[in-house]
Amino acid sequence: MLYLIGMGLEVGDMTLKGDAIIKKCSEVYVEDYTSFPYEVKGAKHLSREDTESKLLIKLAKEKDVALLVGGDPLFATTHMSLILDCQKNQVKYEIIHAPSIMNAILKTGLSPYKFGRIVTISKNFRSDSKRIKSNQEVNLHTLCLIDPVLSAHDALKVLRDMGYESKMILCERLGNKSEKIVYAKLTDLLKLELGARPHSIIIPSKLHFFEEDILNTFLLHK
Repeated sequence: MLYLIGMGLEVGDMTLKGDAIIKKCSEVYVEDYTSFPYEVKGAKHLSREDTESKLLIKLAKEKDVALLVGGDPLFATTHMSLILDCQKNQVKYEIIHAPSIMNAILKTGLSPYKFGRIVTISKNFRSDSKRIKSNQEVNLHTLCLIDPVLSAHDALKVLRDMGYESKMILCERLGNKSEKIVYAKLTDLLKLELGARPHSIIIPSKLHFFEEDILNTFLLHK
């Protein structure tokens, strides 16, 4: 059987159910390509390539295998593909959920009902940037994740070069004890000295007065 277990946003977020399952599994792997390094005694780190291969499916046919994933295990399409592979190969699986960025962004005060399609800023982001415009046209906020090969400053420069200069929200390590949320113009965000990853950016659309009141508590220059 294959268990996809969410690790949450920091050490300690994993559920008791997930912790109990790990103890009974013959093989435990950690996939941390898109999240913080998570150390579990006896667990092996799995590369993105191995995660996307048939390795876990082959192992799960013979034994109980756990894959530990940052945030919630169903947030990444790679893990949804694993579920499809399980179904095609008649391998049993179970999902153990955990906190994810989708929960944590609500700390900004933005309404969960006003978020549009999520985008990932990468080196080739220009072709996907229409999604931000589409969100804005229907008055929806945009959560921008950042490809691990880029820094937050790199991502901000990509947005700047595409003409985005308005106020946006820079989030550092959301859901972590050392989290930081800053609301400012892009030019001011570029001047900040940033802390450890992960980072994300939110481009807000038209704000409800309640959203604006809370968001203004995170203003860089009050």
